[in-house]
This record gives sequence, C-alpha cells and structure tokens, in this order.
Amino acid sequence: MTCGSFVKHITSGGLVTQAGWPSPFCRIGPGLCNSPKPDFSASGGNGTPQYQYAAGLGVWGLNQSGGWEDWTGTSFAAPLLARESVFALQRLQEVCENGAQPFAVTVKAFLALTASPPVDDGPVKELAERTLGRGSASAHRLDSPSPETGVMIWQGVLEDEKDIARVQVPIPADWWKEAEDPYLRLIVAWDPPVNAAVKHLWATRDVSAKLKVHPDAKAQHTSKVKPHGSYPLLERIYNLRKLPRDTKVDGDSWLVEIAYRQTADYHPAMTFPPQQRVAFAAELLDMGTKKLSPQQALQSLPASHTMTRLTVPPSIARMPIVLRTPV
Repeated sequence: MTCGSFVKHITSGGLVTQAGWPSPFCRIGPGLCNSPKPDFSASGGNGTPQYQYAAGLGVWGLNQSGGWEDWTGTSFAAPLLARESVFALQRLQEVCENGAQPFAVTVKAFLALTASPPVDDGPVKELAERTLGRGSASAHRLDSPSPETGVMIWQGVLEDEKDIARVQVPIPADWWKEAEDPYLRLIVAWDPPVNAAVKHLWATRDVSAKLKVHPDAKAQHTSKVKPHGSYPLLERIYNLRKLPRDTKVDGDSWLVEIAYRQTADYHPAMTFPPQQRVAFAAELLDMGTKKLSPQQALQSLPASHTMTRLTVPPSIARMPIVLRTPV
C-alpha cells in the first residue's frame, strides 16, 4: 500500500489554509499501469509558499535522541497507515482458528471499505482524488462497529484457475423488504504474481466477483463499478432492489462467487504455485432517507452465530516460489 498526505492542523505560514486538503509535497497519481495510487492518506504536515519545510508545519515525532520534533513529508504519514494495518492484523488474529492467520489482503480490503473519504471541496476535489486515495484508514470499526451498517469479512484460497469460491453472504429478507434503498458494497483484494516485462498490466492474475440471489440465478448487475485495470483490488456497489429478470428473493442468504484467470505469463525465472489468496469485505447499508440498520436483522439470523472465525489452512498460505534458471 502507498500513502498520501493531507494537512490535519492549520498553522501560520503554511501554503495550505484548509484542514484536510492535500499537502503541497504530495505526489500526484495515478501510478504504474494507471493504478489507483496512493491507496490511502494520513496527516503529513504542510509546507511554505516556496514549497519548503519550516518548523511548526509538520507532524510531531521522536528523533533518535528521544526528543520531540516536527517534520513534514509522506514518510511521516506512512507510519500512521502502517500502524492501522498492524492494529487490524492483531484484531483479526484474535478471531482466527488455531494455525490460521489473517491475510494482508484481508486487512487491505477492510481498510478500503471503511476508510474515511478525503475532502470533497470544490477547489481541490480533483487534486484530492489523485493524492489522497480512499482517505484515512482506521482499524477502529473492528472494535466499535457502526450501528448503521453491517460489515462482513471473508478470506480464502483459490486452488487454481478452475477453482470457484462460493461464499454465502447473509442478507436478511426482512431487512431487504423494509429498507428503502438497500445496497451492498463489496471490496475484493488479492496478492497475485507480477511481471515487469508485461508493461501494460499491473498483475498476472485477474480476480472476478459475482453476486447472486442463489446458485442458479443470474449474476446481479452492479450499480457502480470502480475498475482499475489489473490492479488487485476491485469494488462493486450493488443496488439490491434491481434484480435480474425472473429472479426472486426467497431466503436470508445470497451468494458471492470468486474466481481468477491468468492474464499474462509469469516471469520466466520463477514458478509460482497455482493457489491464490483472496479476501473481501462487504457492507450492507440502506441509502434511503430512513437509513434502516441491518444490524438487528443480521444478529437474529442463526447463521450469524457461526460467522465468528477466520478459517484458512496454514499450509496453503505458505507455498514457496521456486526460482529456476531460464533455458
């Protein structure tokens, strides 16, 4: 993950005069292969009108002598993102079965789903989109879930290109009927091999995700797609009212199907195992005026009492990469 920087506190002498606006020194995306860079952002300080550092414009930290100093730069914002990632890993480890571990992509999907969006102020709207990513990431909602929405996390391993993971996602029928405008946000992340020789692609594997009411139903049409080419993170936003033709909701669980396909050759000096780690974070929410919470309906489902552990065989996640001599 990469981290941009915004100005959290306004001080005299700074170029940026509005809290939350991008720091003057932020690198402007997109990244390699039009990837959505940076991924997130954090407080990194301000700069002078001459784009220089000045005391009092940065963020506070400890120097090598243990004294407090303030400095500016994305290098001082990135540790804040790393801290939230570690907090999320620690919290998810507590709900893993013995021998299993949370994936890095699981944390990335969750942080992407729950990040606080950057400023949407008119003068810097486009600049914020290119420098602040999805905004400020936080692991806070793992300890204090939002009562207005329902968040679910899943991780697994696809055995090979032919494997399809079918995951039952609880969407209570009572809530679906009563909600004014029910939606499901789905963010999927994975960690595929890459090959620098394939310059037009970020990764050699592309993951797809489909939402269905039941296994034999047609896939749900996404109301909003945020594609990023071959970058290994995708977002789907589904309007749960807009069902495919001849599709009826007759239960409290829907189906998410996840698979991958190889889109480019691997590096010729490496042999990668076919297993692919993948994870998603999903959020149920009512975008209507009454904002009906799905929490009570979710907690009342019998299946919710079993959805408390992350279970992944540790041996699958530890497959080595084999180096070989090119012929």
